[in-house]
Amino acid sequence: ACSKIKSWNLTLQDLKKVLQSTNPESLKFSAVEIDANWMDEMEVLQASVKLFIEKATNQDWKLRVKWLNSLAKNLPQVLDSVRIQLEAGAVALGCFYASPLSSGVSNMIKLLQPTMTDEHVMPLDPRWNMQFLEIIRNSMNFDTEMEHTDQLLMLLKSAANRAVLFLDREKRSYLEKSLIASKKPRNSALRMSLDFHKNPGSYNSLPHVVVVNLAAFFELWDAFALHWVKSIQVALNLLQGSVLCCSLWRDRLWAVSDSVTVDSPGLSLLALHWHWVMKHLIDRIPQMLIGSDQNKISREIQSISQQIQNCLVNPAGNSASMKILQKSLGRPLPFKDKLGMECFSQLKALSKPLNILELRLACGDSRWQEKMCCVKIAATGVKMKKALLQADGLIIRANHLEDVSLDQLQIFLKAVHSQLKAEGVTYSYSEEKLPQDTISSQLDPALLNQLCSQVQLWPAMEYIGVLWQYKLTADYVAKACARSQDLSICSDLAQFIAFSLKLTPAASHHLSGLWHLLHLNEVRSFILI
Repeated sequence: ACSKIKSWNLTLQDLKKVLQSTNPESLKFSAVEIDANWMDEMEVLQASVKLFIEKATNQDWKLRVKWLNSLAKNLPQVLDSVRIQLEAGAVALGCFYASPLSSGVSNMIKLLQPTMTDEHVMPLDPRWNMQFLEIIRNSMNFDTEMEHTDQLLMLLKSAANRAVLFLDREKRSYLEKSLIASKKPRNSALRMSLDFHKNPGSYNSLPHVVVVNLAAFFELWDAFALHWVKSIQVALNLLQGSVLCCSLWRDRLWAVSDSVTVDSPGLSLLALHWHWVMKHLIDRIPQMLIGSDQNKISREIQSISQQIQNCLVNPAGNSASMKILQKSLGRPLPFKDKLGMECFSQLKALSKPLNILELRLACGDSRWQEKMCCVKIAATGVKMKKALLQADGLIIRANHLEDVSLDQLQIFLKAVHSQLKAEGVTYSYSEEKLPQDTISSQLDPALLNQLCSQVQLWPAMEYIGVLWQYKLTADYVAKACARSQDLSICSDLAQFIAFSLKLTPAASHHLSGLWHLLHLNEVRSFILI
């Protein structure tokens, strides 16, 4: 019973009921079940480190730094992410007490309590000890010099807000430097921009103009934000929430920049996040400049932001054409509910291993047998590929019509996942894999010879498929101009999809547009009704 109670968590509404009720024993709570291993989540660790360093004082901050470093030093190597979080907290706390900003809270406390000196305990953020604040308020002398007690308390909270923002930015800076120093592939947009920023001569040609400006933007913004936190004279009681929101938009852009490559899908996602950064971050600079002397660096940020805006949002020739298409064809609808998004994410993960054109088969590769299983499915698993294509089409259909049950579709995807796993294909490194002898039995010499023959024909089959698709496109355009319907085109389209699934290495999601076109009349008739 105790273990069951520990896995349930009370909500804020439950706490409100307790505070307002005269008989809490008779209350019924709407508890939320949580994972039994919730303490292992990275978010819990981040919150714990944040709480630990914010509750520091001028008497114990060195001990807290030593303790965090000691924990980080004694962790096994596999827990690098945990070690980095601990080190980031220690570095941020050390940087704070090494900066002039650390005297802000203590100076305000001395104004409120003139009898206190540096030898007394001065908390970094007094709001974690409300009893301490009440003692200060109640022990003040109510003479003419203390008429502005509320203003002084307001300034004390402002100094604490400034300290919290400083710790947040310093901690984030250390985390990002650690990630950049890691041995991850250095082909992301941010890694390329950082390399170019350090050594512009190392690139003979750039894949995109955004590489020139991305690293410079983060460097300028971080310098602006840190200087602003240290020197701003405006009270941060009302601004702290907006400043933290600005920081989150900046952090999301950094994470996306470090995860996408400089290709069409990556640049599209980067452009979307940049639009949000312009809206929620760059446009707030004038508000942040009140009481500041950073007009020069703010102009530099505005200039480099405009350059990124021009190369991401307005690529030459693409923007006008895209707007014309969107005006005539409309924009794709977002997912209407969470289950539809979950089905799409699961389908994307299932389809990824079967996109064998992105596989890099090499002798001696530790995962070559698993990759060969993917090749086998791509070559002979017509039913599997057809099921994935059907699921892709049904997700699109469910977003427009109401004749598709997403619950049934989720069950269907789980069944496909089980079949793929039985064939030796996994889509997650953490997922349990089949034993090597089981996979080897599925790749006998006879099957490998058959695969070899079929794979050798793929270039010719792909060429035929391209010609066939060109013909279908021309036929559809001609019929659309003539405003006539011809059922023979639908038959040709169905035959082409079957041909592509059976005889070419085309991934199922690459055919989803054709599947939707095949069923377009059903969608159109529903909309007209």
